Amino acid sequence: MTPTESVATIRFPQSGQAYQALSDLHGLSDTLTSLEVRSAALVERTPEGTLHVPEQGDAVVGTGATAGGLAGMVLGVLGGPLGVLLGFGTGALVGGVFDVDRATGVESALALLAARIPPGTTAVVVDAVEAGPEPLDQLAARYGTTVERQPAAQLTAEVEAADAAAEAARKEARRVLRERKRIEAKAKIDEKIGAVKEKLHHG
Repeated sequence: MTPTESVATIRFPQSGQAYQALSDLHGLSDTLTSLEVRSAALVERTPEGTLHVPEQGDAVVGTGATAGGLAGMVLGVLGGPLGVLLGFGTGALVGGVFDVDRATGVESALALLAARIPPGTTAVVVDAVEAGPEPLDQLAARYGTTVERQPAAQLTAEVEAADAAAEAARKEARRVLRERKRIEAKAKIDEKIGAVKEKLHHG
């Protein structure tokens, strides 16, 4: 079987299970040739719907995970300001406002991944190259849960597009700010000129 790279999401009702599974995952990637964990990170969704990535060193594993890795970048988008704007990392997911059906409809791998981490749960997000699904499936089964996979290439493209959109938004915000300052400065100058004219007129 040809190895495939995907971003796998394994969700847990308890954060302790997620930390233990992350530790198990580290061991699997060291001992199996059929599984390469490029990066993995733990993410929590609060009962209010906000995504939170713990900052502890044991919340990430894999090559390049501390530098970000695909798993880290995906979570960075979902939990960052852009994710909040798009409804990925906020209460927009609570109550089915942003549900899996809608995510599938827009064919967004990021949206689908976000929708699969319900409020009050913890998930391990793994960027893995698998020769077969068994190792990760068996790991999830050990904790009574399942694995959801998204194509890594699609997620990479969406993360890059999100970064580009964020940069464009930052540039537009800076442009608007400059324009506002220019208008305010002009208004102040006009006000001063008007005051001088008023004095001359009355003088």
